[in-house]
Amino acid sequence: MLFPQFLFLSLSFIVTLLFFLYGFNHYYLLFAARSYRVRPLPGSNGERPRVSIHLPIYNEKYVVRRLVVACTRLAETYGIDRVNILILDDSDDDTASKVDEVAHEYLKKHFNIEVVRRASRQGFKAGALQAALERTSEEFIAIFDADFIPPPDFLVRSLPYFVENERLGVLQGRWTHLNRDYNLLTRAIAIGIDIHFIIEQPGRYAAGLLQNFNGTGGVLRKRAVLEAGGWQPDTLAEDLDLSYRLQLQGYRVIYLKDLLCPGEIPPTISGFKSQQGRWACGSLRTARKILPAILANNELKFRQRLQAFIHLTGYIIHPLMTLSFILTCMATFFGWNGIGAFLAYSQGDGIPDFGGTALFWNDLPWMLLGLMILLCTMAPWVASVSTLRSLGLSLARNMSSLLLLFLLGFGISLNSTWQAGKAILSNRRWEFVRTPKYAELHRKTGWRSREYQIAPGTMWLAELAFGCMGLMAIGVAIWRSSFFVLLILMPFTTAYVFVSLLTVVQSRGKKGM
Repeated sequence: MLFPQFLFLSLSFIVTLLFFLYGFNHYYLLFAARSYRVRPLPGSNGERPRVSIHLPIYNEKYVVRRLVVACTRLAETYGIDRVNILILDDSDDDTASKVDEVAHEYLKKHFNIEVVRRASRQGFKAGALQAALERTSEEFIAIFDADFIPPPDFLVRSLPYFVENERLGVLQGRWTHLNRDYNLLTRAIAIGIDIHFIIEQPGRYAAGLLQNFNGTGGVLRKRAVLEAGGWQPDTLAEDLDLSYRLQLQGYRVIYLKDLLCPGEIPPTISGFKSQQGRWACGSLRTARKILPAILANNELKFRQRLQAFIHLTGYIIHPLMTLSFILTCMATFFGWNGIGAFLAYSQGDGIPDFGGTALFWNDLPWMLLGLMILLCTMAPWVASVSTLRSLGLSLARNMSSLLLLFLLGFGISLNSTWQAGKAILSNRRWEFVRTPKYAELHRKTGWRSREYQIAPGTMWLAELAFGCMGLMAIGVAIWRSSFFVLLILMPFTTAYVFVSLLTVVQSRGKKGM
């Protein structure tokens, strides 16, 4: 066996095993989610502890009024005298004037509302939340991002859980979507987010695993945040980071699937790539930071540590996808046949030939490998279909959205691989790039007239180059009658070209960033 072929075979086998690990985890959480139960607590008419609502804002002029109005309704329902609203405004555009306007309007209506501004945007969202934490006297903190609209009963339904359990540190509600049906892209992205909140979060909670606060649509106990070290800006996933540190201090996280908190979905591919890239970089940077302590913590059960590893390193799936595409292209161009090479080796100096026994042992690894590939390939589809069924949504009507979702999964893998590399290979603190919100819920192209557009950058060129490489590999594979590899080459190639071209079509020069 030639060394390049051996290396190709070894890498392919390792990638397949890792795919299987993350793919099989879908099945594990899907099974665990069936046991999800949280005892409902009635909204307390008695003890209502004081709450501070923190609203981190950075250049959000289209949605800031909507957010503040929703929070004042929430305060009215819970008790105006029991709620303090802090608008954490780091804006450097005319959002600041809109913030002052709406804050002044509700101050005159006797709401406890305050605008907090810093001299610089140091630490980004984590820095703003930490600055607010240091000036908060209330024991409980509710956090809502600019694009969310908390329901009026959010605090009434969530605070009783904290009153009942002194070791409850975080309560997370379920994200729903204001603009799910805005376009085909938002319908596809919505399914991907729903998988997390319908399967992953309930599954982790039901199985007694470490969980995460999603950064918005939740309530935190101030004492728990302080004991865990507060908000720290050394990752781009301050919510994930704090969640794990808080649980290592012995506090619990509870997930309420029936406590809904709607927010906006990015209506453009550039916004989606920006969001996913930040999540990829942030989660893997968090893994670098706290995973060693988790794995070495003997107080945690083995499955808790294993699941923490899978959870925190989940975005490594994108580098694995990119590597598998590159390996397949190389194998096609150079005519490598890892399976054939292995069989030749085993017939020679490897496994002795004892008649049919050798053939069985030669074929068995590849039958098992093929089964593993099939299972991990089906896992996201099974999770998506189960999610749609749980939400009572028609599979037939959402088939185009499902197909687009998996096309996006392949297509953004290169962008997320770049972000993952930044997290793993660099110690630099990267900028927190916000996801644009346009408050466009009806007009299909209304976002085009809005500011905060994301420039296409250069990643689309790399995606297009990968698409061209895939087209050449497809041509070579057909010429060599290697039709099996088309199952890998065609989805990746189609996705890279699609995402690249859509990025250019939907992007224009930065404005108002």
